Parts: sequence; C-alpha cells; structure tokens
Amino acid sequence: MFLKSIRWAAVVALPAAATLGGVPASAQGLAGINQFCIDQFNSGQQPRVPFESRITNAVVDPVTGDVISPATETQLLTASGVSVFPPNPAYPNGDSFSPNPSNMIPTRYENIKSCRGNEIINTLPSTPENPYNLHDDPIVTPIDKTSPTDDLDTIMDRIEAMSEPYRICRRFRGYEHCYEYPRRVPGGKLRRLARDAVDIIEGNDLRGRLRNREYEGFPLLHYLGGLKEKAVDPVTRSVTVNQIWYDTHIESDTAYIDPIAVDDNDEWFIKYNVKILNRGHEDFAPYMMVYDDPLELNLSDVGGPDLTQGGAATPRIPNVGMDQTFFPMEEGLMYTLNMKMPPARFWNLSYHWGWRNHPPRVQVTENVRATIAGKPRNFAEIGVFGQNPRESEASKLAAIEMIGDTAPAKRMWAMFRELANMNTNRRHGRYFRGLNGSVIQAQIGQIREAFYDWGNRNKLPTGYEMGEGYDETLLFINNTIYGQVAEHDSIAEVNLTGRGVWDKRGDVVKVQLLNGDYYVHAYVLVDFGGLRGWENTFHNTLPVGGTGPLFTFGRNAFWIHVAGQGAIPIPIAVRPEQVASTPLNSVMDQVIGSKRGKHHWTDSLYSAMGGTPDTMSSYVNTDGVGEHSLTVQFSYEPSRRLRMYQFDALHHDTAVWSIH
Repeated sequence: MFLKSIRWAAVVALPAAATLGGVPASAQGLAGINQFCIDQFNSGQQPRVPFESRITNAVVDPVTGDVISPATETQLLTASGVSVFPPNPAYPNGDSFSPNPSNMIPTRYENIKSCRGNEIINTLPSTPENPYNLHDDPIVTPIDKTSPTDDLDTIMDRIEAMSEPYRICRRFRGYEHCYEYPRRVPGGKLRRLARDAVDIIEGNDLRGRLRNREYEGFPLLHYLGGLKEKAVDPVTRSVTVNQIWYDTHIESDTAYIDPIAVDDNDEWFIKYNVKILNRGHEDFAPYMMVYDDPLELNLSDVGGPDLTQGGAATPRIPNVGMDQTFFPMEEGLMYTLNMKMPPARFWNLSYHWGWRNHPPRVQVTENVRATIAGKPRNFAEIGVFGQNPRESEASKLAAIEMIGDTAPAKRMWAMFRELANMNTNRRHGRYFRGLNGSVIQAQIGQIREAFYDWGNRNKLPTGYEMGEGYDETLLFINNTIYGQVAEHDSIAEVNLTGRGVWDKRGDVVKVQLLNGDYYVHAYVLVDFGGLRGWENTFHNTLPVGGTGPLFTFGRNAFWIHVAGQGAIPIPIAVRPEQVASTPLNSVMDQVIGSKRGKHHWTDSLYSAMGGTPDTMSSYVNTDGVGEHSLTVQFSYEPSRRLRMYQFDALHHDTAVWSIH
C-alpha cells in the first residue's frame, strides 16, 4: 500500500503545470488568455484571474529543491490580490446578500461557450419555458425507507434492553428499599446482534430481517473507493449511478466514471437511481463543473500561448459550474432520471448535494480521466485501500486499518466487533450463564456516543476541540470531513453570515486542518462565483414540495484557490503508542491478565459484580493527529450561494465540507 507521506506530498504539491495539464504556473496564471477568449473570440466568458500567492514555513533544499521540513503553516492570498469586480460604492461593506450584489452577473438563457466562442451543449439547466431542461421526468418507485441509522439504533436498543440491570424493591417497616444488580446477558443473542451491526458498518451482505435493505452494500466506513469506478456504455451512451440519501448522508456506488467510450462531440447520460430513506427528504441538485475545450487551447494561430504543449498535454482549465436540476424528492421513494451531459472532454465532476443539510449532505462523482499529475483520479484511493478491498477478509481489514481509530464509524465498528467476537470458552452449566450486563451497558454507552458523533459532521467528534484563534476547524477522517465553526451550535446551517469573519474583500479566515487518518489528505479551496461572478437562474419549486426561492438554480464561474501551487497536504496521523481502551477490552484485560484465561464466576466479565466503566472521553485517544494551519485572505466578496467550498483532492467522494 501507498503509505509514504512524502510520496503523496510530491503529488499534491505539484503546480498547475502538472495538475491542470500544461497550464503555465506563472504569477499571471490563466489571466493571459482573457485577451483571446474574451476580446478576440467574443466568447462571453468571465475573466480568469492570476493564481493564488502563498507563504509557507516549509524548509526546502536550495540546490535539489527537496523538502527538508514540510510546511505546517500556510498564508494564502486568493488570486494574488486580484478581484474581477471593482468595489461597489453603493455597498461599501461588500454586501453580497443585498438585492444587487456586486458579483452577480446577468442570466443568459443559452448554453455556455468555449474560449473560441463555440457552444458547449447541455450547459443550460433551466429556462422559463422548460424548468428542467437537462433531464426527463423521473420515474418514481416506492421502496423500503429504513436507513442504516434506524437499524443500528434498533440493534443498540435491543442490546440495552437485554443488559438492563435488575431492579429489586422491598418494603420494611413502611420504608421502600430499592437496589439494582447486573443482569446476565446471553452471549449467543448478543453476538448475533453485534454481527448484524458490523455487517451494516462494513457494507456486507445482510442476513435475516435485514436482508435486501435498500442500503445494503453501502458501508459507513469509506474504504471501497477502488471499487467505485464505472464506465459509460458505448451503445447506450449511459452509465448508472445508484445513491442512497438519509439523515445528513449521501452514499453512492460510483465515485469515478470513465467516459472514454463517448469521447466525441455528442451528448451522453448519467442514469440516476436515487433512493430516499428516512429523514432524507431533499431537492436533487447535481452540480456539474465544466472545463473549457482542451482541443481549442492551442492559441498560437492568433498569437497566443499553446496550452496543449504541441498536443502533448490536455489542458483542463476552469470554465463554469451549474446546478443541473433542483427536483424535490420524498422519503420512501426511488427517483430514476437520465441527466444529459456535455461531451465528455468538458466534464470534470458532478457534486450531489442537499441544500437542506449542507454541509454535510454531499457526494461527488468525478471524471477518472481528468488526471492528477498524469494519474487517474482514483489513484490515491487505490493506493491506500487497494483495488478490491472485498477480495478477501484480510484485504478488507487492511483497508479499514488505514482509517483513523478515532473516526466515529470506526469506533462503532471496533466496539461492535468486540461484542460480536466474544467467546467465553465455557463448558455448559459449569458456572452462571451469561455475561455481565453492566459491562455490556457501558460498551453500548460508548457505541452510542460514537453513533451520535457519526450523525453530526457539523461538530468535531469526541476527543477533538477547536484550536484557539481559529474561525473553523476541519478534521479529515474516515475519508470524509468533520467541521466546526467558532461559536456555532452545530445544529443550524453552517455559515459565517453576521459573524464578522468574511463579509468584504480583504477579510481573513483562519482554518485549522487536522488529519486523523493514517494516510495523507490534501486540502482544496474552491470559489463558486464570488470572485468571477454568478448567475441567479431562478426556479420556484414550492408548488411541488421544494425549497422554492431559498437557493438559486444557476451557473457560476468557479475558481480553484490552490491551482497555482497545488493542494495543501495535511500530515498523516501517527498511531498512539497507548491504544484506547473500551469497557469490554478493559475487563477482558483484567480477567485474562489476572487469571491467565482460567475464568471464575466472580470475574467481572461474567459475574454480577464489577465491570464499572471509566469516563467516555478516556476511550478516545487523539494523540498523533496531523495538523496544518491555514490563513486565507480573500480578494473578493463571498458569493450569495456559497462562501467556502472545501474538499480533499485525493479522496473526494464524501470528503467535502462547505460554509455558506
């Protein structure tokens, strides 16, 4: 497996010349082509700006260029201080939330154009005549809406009920005296319930009453990236993507699509099967990011640069992003629709986000052929977790081992496995039957704490706290991102509005980046229209159960704020020498250590005595977490739609966390 952090850093720190396919990573960046794309070809594109400028504390060998000491701090100035829109004297505070924000551009009901002014088909998502311009009417099918949350909660309820202490009350001389003592829990039933939970978390085939659940095969642990690639069928020109939406989660069986079979000038389709489980009511809003035409970017014929390097490179430079639809979806239904796509060479990726719970309800599917430093988009997933983690039990466990032990899903998994693997090795009838209920209760208490942490990615999980002086903290763990904003209650929509953090150009946001996994994550910051402009294509979905005018349904000229010098690597976590204990393994250690495996009925694991748990926080050891400090100064006002879009360049899928 690809475990050396220096090898990851060598990739994520590559400048735009490598990551964008031949684009010169100069101080000017891509702004030099504006005179051709906009002035000469009259393409109507929004101006491109210089790349970011950075200062880091990395120590680099002046001769070889090798990194002696990796950076732990970065100061970043977006677009090297440039802004497309001049300050608006009518809004001296840079109010992007006014009726006429300075960075809103006129809506054009037409397809967008390439640098040379050629139309890019299927890039107009909505018109007054046809609100859903890019897809057919969905086919709606009733389904079982039970979610993983529901079944895990039920399993914990049943184990808690099995292990509740006995309560005895007696009356003596007019007074009632009550006391409790632990219940003995039947091991076989306990193990079956715990194994069901492990199967849910690992995404295994389910058994018994759980068989054929709609979520079957979608794990809570994100280790299957090597298996989440699909190819477009050359005959149907279509590829099928299956998703489940529930609580704050979107999980997909597809994180990468290979469109090589339709690499021509015609449209192709993504067929979506979107299953809405309990608490998943949402508006389907896939957001597509489109590059400029890489076949047109040899501009030497008009006196410009050759971004294709004589045909040796495929330049992929930012053009436009857009919500392709905004279609309401209800619980207990599967929606099947076919989304029209532009020619494959233009397509970068499609985000699938739910604005009702955003963050963290988001998932992305990428063009696997839009390479990173010449490597397929999924190279990092395969490098960490393997091509097929389901090939064998050993492969699966090795992949899961790469996920940080403090991840809420992994904490649940580890403690359920302890319960599932319990074996007393006792002869029938020799001692009191069953296991100490107080120990089981304590174990389930810890599992529930992890369960609640897993359910809320707008708050740092147990064991983590924001660093002093930061506006936000992002924790990369379990191949996803947990985030927290200073003074936010972790319940309301995550935003900086009214907090005095970033309202106008020149403002600064300080970000703490943490890595709890045992491989490198790479931070990327993207702007969706604040810098280069956004359209407010408006579509009222209130009559059909949508969120109506609460969100725009439009296009924006996106920009990547780390394109010049590459994504910011966050050091891998180092496994603590002291492994965190759980109530169950603490007792097992005591029993096996003192009795050498010769158990007696007075042992705390089996008897009605002993087994008192420690405090919950003692079971989460966050020592060794990787950290990077980032300070961003913004050269523009934020977009009305979204302030900061943040994700992991190497392990994208569900590793996204945004601020409105």
